Amino acid sequence: MDSEVSDEQSLEIQRKYANQIVRELNDVPKPGFLSMAIDMISGRIVRSGDSLAILHRDSPHDWTFDGASILRNIYDVMLQGLYIMADPAKQDERAQLYFDFMDVERKRRIDLMDASETNLAKHVSGSSKRPKAEPAIKGRFDAVKPKFTTKRGKPRETWYPGSLRDLAKASGVESEYELMQKFLSGVVHSSPLTLSEGPIVRGVLLRDWHWRFAFRILGAYAEYKAVTLDKTETDLIGSARTNVFNAR
Repeated sequence: MDSEVSDEQSLEIQRKYANQIVRELNDVPKPGFLSMAIDMISGRIVRSGDSLAILHRDSPHDWTFDGASILRNIYDVMLQGLYIMADPAKQDERAQLYFDFMDVERKRRIDLMDASETNLAKHVSGSSKRPKAEPAIKGRFDAVKPKFTTKRGKPRETWYPGSLRDLAKASGVESEYELMQKFLSGVVHSSPLTLSEGPIVRGVLLRDWHWRFAFRILGAYAEYKAVTLDKTETDLIGSARTNVFNAR
């Protein structure tokens, strides 16, 4: 990026090109669970970047904590997307797991409501639509359950095996994750030190790092779809692959 371009101009350029790449990717449809999963993930990330831009432009108060919380959420989403695409030989399998886990979540939601004594839960559990809908939900759950069952005989908590660190390692960003997780978890969990001193990640970095994370997903997806990008788009994606704690 031109050194004479201001931070605000640079951030707007990143936002503009991220949205442009999304449109270019949408113009090249490719069937399958992988495209469906990454469409959801990339769309989620880019829309959050648009939200950060609105917060910066229009918020009458300090939005640093909210921005850092969004960044933490997006880092999680990015790791899932990178993990899905990290190994070409396993892309389809991982994308399938991503969607199959929805059936685990639906069954878990039913169980959660049935176990609750709240009025809302009782209303939902007693819905007249339940007798018709539940057999299909349970049938799909039974079909996918073996894919997610742990040694203890229960479905694991996430669609992917292991932890976020494992996803980071598989995606080649473990050293970045180690710092990012610590820096942003204090925001999400409202640690005393973070509430007192504010998030470590703040100001321009909040939005710049967000777009870097977005370009990682968009770049991998463009490669998967064989979408030709222009020089600026390619440069932004190439720069985004650098560990943000090493970037200048």
